[in-house]
Amino acid sequence: MNLEKLVWLALLLLLGGCRALPPAPPPTAILAIDELWSRLQSRQQQVQSFQGRGRVIFLSPERNYSGTALLKGKAPATLRLDIQDFLGRSVLSFASDGVDMQVLSPKEGKLFRGKATPPNLAYALIPPAVTLPQVLSLLKGGLPLSAGPPDRGDYDPAQGVYLLEWRQADGALKERVWVKAEGLNPIKAEWHGDDGQVRFTVELADFGRLPAGLPGQITLRTTTPKSELRLFYKEMLPNPTLAPADLVLTPPEGVEVIRLRP
Repeated sequence: MNLEKLVWLALLLLLGGCRALPPAPPPTAILAIDELWSRLQSRQQQVQSFQGRGRVIFLSPERNYSGTALLKGKAPATLRLDIQDFLGRSVLSFASDGVDMQVLSPKEGKLFRGKATPPNLAYALIPPAVTLPQVLSLLKGGLPLSAGPPDRGDYDPAQGVYLLEWRQADGALKERVWVKAEGLNPIKAEWHGDDGQVRFTVELADFGRLPAGLPGQITLRTTTPKSELRLFYKEMLPNPTLAPADLVLTPPEGVEVIRLRP
């Protein structure tokens, strides 16, 4: 084989081994803040009820806990929660319609009943700084928590993230929400009290695995009291057909009923 044929053969091998690079993704379109808020609101309204299963971890100076969580919820404030240990045994059951609540502790043989106030909801691992409607929204990735449009919004091209802010009547911060431009997924939020101090933060992650653009991972942190609640969804079904019996708690006979303070 002469030199010319060797050169052509080498070129053919070189070209045949080169694969075309995939096309560059299209640039992310930057939305006006009012349009972004409108899309976030529309996404929230698409999921009015849910049914899910996942792993829950609760951390605080007083107690630490982990288990399997079975959740059923309906907007705005109806929630049924069952927590099981690694053997599938019931550890805690909770149900509330947003007004009244029940918590069953099978190990203690006790049923706690009372109004769905923040101190009482703490029996179900719900931090007092977070209301039950807010919990329902967060479980389905519903950010922002504020009802009206933001008072301020910016876009950071370096990070590819929007920052939205809501203010109280006196100008103090009420809520901050960070939204990833790619996919328009809310990834972090801060909720402030009447004094302007942060009451809790939430982080959402693992988008794209569950239906309806729901987050697969939710982390909720409070400072007063200090606590951290992590939820890792294994499965999540938006807008299932839930019967009234699916959202109530029917305790077994013989448990001790304890009335909680209003």
